[in-house]
Amino acid sequence: MVSRRGDETAGSVLLIINRLGPGCMVLSPTTNFDDGSRMWLKGTGPDWVEEADADAYIARRVKNDPDLWVLEIEDREGRAFLDEKIE
Repeated sequence: MVSRRGDETAGSVLLIINRLGPGCMVLSPTTNFDDGSRMWLKGTGPDWVEEADADAYIARRVKNDPDLWVLEIEDREGRAFLDEKIE
């Protein structure tokens, strides 16, 4: 679902993976400079965090990029459903 609408023609995207209780993770897109492929970074760190911590991370990012889009996937297994690499 779309949790936050950014600019219609610009702005980056953050992806929240919400396990509906046992934690969240925020992913941020980046480019792999070794081969130019797209990948996702774990913006909130390697471990699952509380939803409030994920929200605080997003709020900090929105301060720097008001055009930012935020999409949320709710999945109890914590799947991101992405083809790109996640680090």
